[in-house]
Amino acid sequence: MFGELTVHRVVKSCKRAGQYIEAHTHVFFHYIYVLSGRIQVTVGGESFPAGQGTLVLVPPGTVHAITSENTSICLDLKFSCSEEFTRRIAVLPHCVSHCGEQASCLIRGIFDEAVSQGTYYVEMIDLHMSELLFLLLRRQEESGARWQAEDRPVPPPEEASIRRALALVEERLETPLRVSEIAEECGYSENYFRLFFKKNVGTSPNSYINQRKIARAKKMMLCSDLNITQISERLGYQSIHYFSRLFKKMTGLTPTEYIGRMKDDRPINVIRNGNTPPGEFELPVRSPGSKEQGTIKEMHS
Repeated sequence: MFGELTVHRVVKSCKRAGQYIEAHTHVFFHYIYVLSGRIQVTVGGESFPAGQGTLVLVPPGTVHAITSENTSICLDLKFSCSEEFTRRIAVLPHCVSHCGEQASCLIRGIFDEAVSQGTYYVEMIDLHMSELLFLLLRRQEESGARWQAEDRPVPPPEEASIRRALALVEERLETPLRVSEIAEECGYSENYFRLFFKKNVGTSPNSYINQRKIARAKKMMLCSDLNITQISERLGYQSIHYFSRLFKKMTGLTPTEYIGRMKDDRPINVIRNGNTPPGEFELPVRSPGSKEQGTIKEMHS
């Protein structure tokens, strides 16, 4: 580990076409992850068009500005870390067009912890942020290496079957999914499949399916305007009451409470300690016609 890392803010921001954040600098790192829509981010004089799944890094002290090309939703992660960690992060690119599902899951996990605010949520946010950075560093350092697909070892039949089962679950989350169907397509009887699945995954097929459905529900709440009834129906639940009870059991919040916490366009997580820089974290969103020409705001005292 390269020393302390502190996430100061986790922000979900929505902007309409033409709205922008004027040119400014700050003393902390800023990652911008695009959930939907398109934005234009200028970092140190270089301009990056960013669509869904794009991750843009703004290092400390770097002049940057953000303009929304259409209606956009982004997650902003603002953090500081030790000098050694800062030196390592310096090799990362300013823009990653498609950061991949693993990185996307970590980013959504950070936001989910900030919304739910369960026990040790601050520590979990910092851990997820560290994991995200290490993942990006690994990819950067290994990007020049060629990995031939034919060199991959053939997985044993049991592993291949589990991968097939997990893939089928992901493909059919938005259906009334039955364990018997998955078992049949994997070539097993239902009873054997239940035992086989729990032995290899660590939980029952029904429990796993519900975990993935609730994770998909949270993603829908974050990235769409679907209401709770529509989400419940989309995921194949015949009863919204059952869906709501299950959601609260697994997240600690009702769907209404979860949406209420994460729908507001506001900072969700504010951590202040010895690693927190002084001054402000946010600048107001401006609309076309209100731009202050030639002004660079410094977000620290």
